[in-house]
Amino acid sequence: MNTEKFATYCHDTTLLYVELYSWHPMSPTVHKILIHGPLVVEHAILPIGTLSEEAAEARNKHFRQFRSNYSRKFSREQCNLDVLNVLLLTSDPYLPSIRLKPQKRSKPFSFEATEMLLPSEVDASNEVIESTEDFVQEANYSFDEEGWQTSD
Repeated sequence: MNTEKFATYCHDTTLLYVELYSWHPMSPTVHKILIHGPLVVEHAILPIGTLSEEAAEARNKHFRQFRSNYSRKFSREQCNLDVLNVLLLTSDPYLPSIRLKPQKRSKPFSFEATEMLLPSEVDASNEVIESTEDFVQEANYSFDEEGWQTSD
């Protein structure tokens, strides 16, 4: 990710937030992303998605569901053993790989997001593509009037 462009985007978004919503204080989560996000992206060893607590929170929901529906209730030890066995089964990477994957409909990235994600690239003749616009044109990306990437 291009951290300079991301920092500029966060700064512009912060100014827009303050201008439009000056009557409402910025939430701590939005503050973390907009003010400290570029530093985290620049200095993070792990990708941003792995720093999220969403997976752990989802597993807590599963833990409660498995405990109430798929475990023996007469012994705490047996209950925990049953829950752990079901959690192990659901976290096995092989089982989801053999099942049919549902088709996901995803919205294409906006031009601004694509611009932040595209670093300077080296083409086949080892010439560095200086600008994102050159890279976008060479990759045959197209964008609609609102800046959303369209499928060709």
